Amino acid sequence: MEIWEVFQQKGHQDPFVHVGSVTAPDAQMALAYAKECFFRRREGRDVWVVKRSQIQHLSDPGMLAQITDKSYRYPEAYRGVVGKREAAKQKVAALTGASAAPRAAGGTAGDEYE
Repeated sequence: MEIWEVFQQKGHQDPFVHVGSVTAPDAQMALAYAKECFFRRREGRDVWVVKRSQIQHLSDPGMLAQITDKSYRYPEAYRGVVGKREAAKQKVAALTGASAAPRAAGGTAGDEYE
């Protein structure tokens, strides 16, 4: 006898959700038990049964860490961009001995992110 995990889908656009487990000798019996246990009142539109032994899990949580910096995908990464740009220009000017060009009074494109 094997343990089978049961997943149901309520509507055709809804995701499959784990609803429980059944113990059965094979896939056909697992489907029959799942129907009897979890779908008596036609709660879902579709069902999956999967052997618990076939479900894989990620044992190393470090595998989910981001390898590269993708902060640019989030709006928070763009706060203060203009100020950072001006600070970088001043730093370059200080290192090269050139004077930093003054900022135009009307602002530049991208000021709305400041």
